[in-house]
Amino acid sequence: MRRLVLTVAFLGSALVAQASFAQGGAPKQAAAGEPRRDPRGIKGISPFWEAVKKGDNAYVARDYDGAIAAYQEAITKEPQNALGHYRIGEAQLAKGQPQEAEAAWTAGLRYVGANHALRAKLLFVLADLKEQQKAYDDATAAWEKYEGFVRDQPQSRGYPQTPAERKKRIAAWKKLSADYAEVKARIQKRLEEADEKARKSAK
Repeated sequence: MRRLVLTVAFLGSALVAQASFAQGGAPKQAAAGEPRRDPRGIKGISPFWEAVKKGDNAYVARDYDGAIAAYQEAITKEPQNALGHYRIGEAQLAKGQPQEAEAAWTAGLRYVGANHALRAKLLFVLADLKEQQKAYDDATAAWEKYEGFVRDQPQSRGYPQTPAERKKRIAAWKKLSADYAEVKARIQKRLEEADEKARKSAK
């Protein structure tokens, strides 16, 4: 949720700045339901951005079905715009559809091109998802990929310290899981031995 809210705020600022830069003034306020326009009221925001804004509003209102529908509309307008795939993945994850979210983010990586900031976001959420799914080996590999990218592309505005912290946590979880498996195996063996002893005593 926090990732998307921050992105929504960035989007709103970007749209205002784009309009102001293009026409040299403050953008006019559009009536509810009308297309947002530049300061002179001539050029509307693209259908893609209109759909994204609609999806963002629905997401913030926790209407995840509405958000997904709006982001799907955005993707039909610009199928190769990675932002639409990133946004719909966030909404799908919030709705409890991790497999769909992963597919959307993977598609976003195919189209992201030289947008380093968005590529970093996509790599981050994919690594985070693998960790949430307890796919620890895949998560470690994904965090290493993210780590290498933000190190090589500082303009991506990523978090270079995060991968080391997350890999350390994964290693701790893996050790805990292995220790638990050993304890469970010992308990099971003792139960089986006790059952066998009880059967022999009963004869």
